[in-house]
Formats: sequence, structure tokens, C-alpha cells
Amino acid sequence: MRIVTAVHDPPVWTLPRSEVRRITSALKKDVVLDARTPDERRKLFPTADILLATKLTAEEARLLKRVRWIQSTAVGVTELLAPEVLASRVTVTNVRGVHAQQIAEHAIALVLALRRRLHVAAARQAAREWAQVELQAERIPMLTESRLLVIGLGEIGSRVAALGSALGMHVTGIRRRVSQPKPPGIAVVMRPTRLRDALADADAVVLAAPRTMETKAMIGVHELAAMKRSAVLVNVARGRLIDDDALVAALERGQIAAAGLDAFASEPLPADHPYWRLPSVLMTPHTACFGADYWQAAVDFFLMNRARFERGDALLNVVDKARGY
Repeated sequence: MRIVTAVHDPPVWTLPRSEVRRITSALKKDVVLDARTPDERRKLFPTADILLATKLTAEEARLLKRVRWIQSTAVGVTELLAPEVLASRVTVTNVRGVHAQQIAEHAIALVLALRRRLHVAAARQAAREWAQVELQAERIPMLTESRLLVIGLGEIGSRVAALGSALGMHVTGIRRRVSQPKPPGIAVVMRPTRLRDALADADAVVLAAPRTMETKAMIGVHELAAMKRSAVLVNVARGRLIDDDALVAALERGQIAAAGLDAFASEPLPADHPYWRLPSVLMTPHTACFGADYWQAAVDFFLMNRARFERGDALLNVVDKARGY
């Protein structure tokens, strides 16, 4: 088999050459080729039987004449699903669950930081202001008296729910398939049609849903209006799940207390974006998935799936291309 690795999106989302060498060493029967430039991709894609990638242009997708399987090193696969891939019999898999614990911990860290107003404390520290009076004035209910809403109960959302429950929070989940067993720690599971009802009851909301046509801008004007003024919103999923203009307006009016954002519709976030100036926003630059060695875990998963492919076993984490996840 000819395997082409084409994960090169500097400065962070680039498969290290050391991991390419590890793939080559592990798969001695395969020919492993690394494509890092547009020219290399155009040259090597027509020869590939297996592709390791995170994004494709329409032109590149048309070059995949031989590819039978595309493995993404990310969870989101929207940028791989060109029309040519959607219409083909190519199998697409992702790394769902591989980095779920790191992301869940990051989500809970943002929830706790916002509720305890650590973003305010950090700003006052930078200004050398002793903000004891300001910070003590906020009445913060204990976690055992708080309600956490997790939107999306895949690997990440389920782990967020488990962590929140372990801290004593009452956890509600939103997902399409309510008939499935409830993940550990979740008290109630509701359909997306009940989203606004669930938002009205929540003290903290974590977005962990995939990016699809149905979830685009799922948090907008009406959803934000349904939330408590004391509630915090955390997004560790995809930036396009939120209507940015609506969230900026809600934060400026004090309609909700604060937002913790790790994913954005445009990355890097433009320097003139309102999020930079809003004191009620705590941002991390799409780093929730990092902690342990991101690339080692992703490559380990690919090698495991490669062994299954060789044996003719069902691949893990097959994407429903119609649904986009």
C-alpha cells in the first residue's frame, strides 16, 4: 500500500517528521510518502491508497483516484468532505475520543475559572489592583447547587458530564438520540428541540457538539436570551456553533456573565475581533486538545486502524459522511 501523509498546517497542526518516520518504521510493507507542499500533494495524491490528512481542496479531492481510506488526525472532518469524497466509496475515519479527556478537562477548567472570576482576577493582577472588594461582591453558588448543561454527548461531552457530576454539579445533556443509555453522571437527556428550556435552567453551558448544518450558529440571539444573566458559556467544539455577533452583543449588555472560548470561526482570531476587548471573555487559542503528546496519540490510533485495515476488520471511528461526523 502507498500511504501519503499530508498533515501540514503550520505552525501547530503539522505532523512532526519524527512521527512520519515512526509510521514508516512501523509499516515496513508499505510505501510511506510525506506531502508538505501544494506541489507535493498534487504529485503524490494520485498515487495514494491511504491518506492521512485533515483538509482537502476540491482540486485535491479529484486527484484521489486510488484512495480507499482517509484517516484524519483531528475529530472534525468538515474540511475533508469535498463533494468528490462525499460521492465516493472512500471511508473516512477520525480520532474521536483520542484527545477527549484533555478537552473535557479544559472545558471544566474554563467553567471553574469563569465562575470564580479568575479572568477578572488576572486582569486586575496585570493592572496591580487589589480587587478584593470587587471579587467578593459576586455571589457564586457552590457546584453542588449548580446546573451544568452539556450540548453534544459524544466522547468529549460525556467526559465533561462525568467530570461535572464528580464535582457535584447536576448535569443535563442535549443530544439527538435520546433513546440511547445515559452516559455516567448525567441526570437528564433532552432533545435539541428542548435546547432553550435547558439553557434557561443552566448555570454553566458547555458546547461539545460536532459542526454540521444543523448545529451551525445553534447558539444565537434567542438561545442567549434564554440563559440566566449569571450563566457562563464555554465552547471547546467548533467556532461556528456560535453566532459571534449575538454573543458579543449579549456579553456587552451583561445578558450572560461570561464566555470561555477555545474554538473560533476564523483562526487565528483577527486582531480587530471584539472578543479581544471584552473583559467577560476568557480565550484559549484552540489548545484544549493539547496536554499529553497530541501527535503520538493520533499516530498510535492510525497505526491501530492500519492493522485493522490490513486484516479486513471494521475500522474504528468511521465517519457518517452524510452527517459530517
